[in-house]
Amino acid sequence: MVTFRDVVVITNSELDILSADDNYREYVCESSADTVFANVHPDDQHLLYEIVETLSVKPEASLCFRVCNKKGEYCWVSANCSQILEGEGENIRIELRDLSDLDDGVKAVEIDYLTGLLNKKAITDYAKGLCAPDGKRGIVNLCIIDIDNFKYINDTYGHSYGDRILKEVAAIIREALGENGKAGRIGGDELMMTIENVDDKGDLRVFLKGIRERVEATHIDENGYPMVTVSMGIGKFPDYVQSYDELFNLADRMLYRAKSRGKNRYVIYNPEIHGPIVNGQLDETAMTVSRATAIDKTRLVLEGMEGLLYADTESVSSMLMKIAATYDLDEVYLFYKDINKSFYGHKCASDSGNNAEKRIYQIVDSVSDIAYIMEPGLLNRFNSNGVLVIDSPGIVLKEFPKALEFFEKNGIKHAFLYRMIDAPFDGYIAMYNTRELSRKFPQPDITDLTYLSKMMEIALKSR
Repeated sequence: MVTFRDVVVITNSELDILSADDNYREYVCESSADTVFANVHPDDQHLLYEIVETLSVKPEASLCFRVCNKKGEYCWVSANCSQILEGEGENIRIELRDLSDLDDGVKAVEIDYLTGLLNKKAITDYAKGLCAPDGKRGIVNLCIIDIDNFKYINDTYGHSYGDRILKEVAAIIREALGENGKAGRIGGDELMMTIENVDDKGDLRVFLKGIRERVEATHIDENGYPMVTVSMGIGKFPDYVQSYDELFNLADRMLYRAKSRGKNRYVIYNPEIHGPIVNGQLDETAMTVSRATAIDKTRLVLEGMEGLLYADTESVSSMLMKIAATYDLDEVYLFYKDINKSFYGHKCASDSGNNAEKRIYQIVDSVSDIAYIMEPGLLNRFNSNGVLVIDSPGIVLKEFPKALEFFEKNGIKHAFLYRMIDAPFDGYIAMYNTRELSRKFPQPDITDLTYLSKMMEIALKSR
């Protein structure tokens, strides 16, 4: 039986066939038909109408549907569709690829109807096989992916539009994954993929960052913000867990953290940040409380430069905790687009130790807002480096009643504020002291915090 890869069919806007490769004619059931619809499953034909509509507003789009072959069997194919502008006409180029050929003989019954990915049972069985005692026993990164605000998308733009989003995200994942694993749909807007034999965290971040950025670019609103984003949670086998169930639960918890941190991000499990695995389960208490040790300030700046900018081994969240401990701060927050809820936020709950140099700080997750920053005129107080230091709120903020009210309500005595302009969607970093006896920020500390804030800003832009 003929299978096809990269077969090209040219149609007009009504999807009448203008030309097709010989392999297409040899493969499909109705080889002499002059319309694509003749060989497409009846339940999938509406998808082609939608793709024509999509191509009227964007140059390229992709989808998956079922095509009837010579044996009368329906097989899943992926289609990359693009506009062809010739004279006054608008034709469509459709590049078809047989998914059963790509997925090592995957049966149609194992394919998710809408996305063309594996269905829940197929992807689950595959992942379980990788984690089985007699499986490959190689490195497996399990990633659970959730489309952010999908209910709002469906409610606002309709389920047809939501289906289109699902297909587009699935196509991006499938293309990015290539031969490095498999992907499937495990729920309404929830997808799962195995990323195999990628041990280096830097390589994994590059891979996940590519997916996140490609999804961001699919739909942009009039203000330049992405309308569609994804959150991803990742666990690793067998380094931290020893079974599929443990791996899935770990990835699911990381997805929860990605969603709670503001969405449009990926979170890779790190025991130093998220807590230990105890009897195959993430310690929920340890996950919300982390330990940070005060270190030499110069060393922190140098390590931050290495970890944030070069080696890419330091997370922004862990750097904020280290800053809180090293500079004896009570609260640290990072705001990324949404100034009403911090993306990262930590509060020093307690400290212990014989002296300041050996203190172990217990730092808990916290949430704040920085909406007061938009009070007219306050942004003008930031210096050319994007820094505003507030050591006497009653004096510095006397012309800004909303900001002063926030400082008084939250007991903030001293603040270091940094305005990010290079990170996507801008944002702010806020560092507070709330103790009565806390001292003003000395100039060397202000310089250090400016450098560290800039490093975190650059890291956010590049990850």
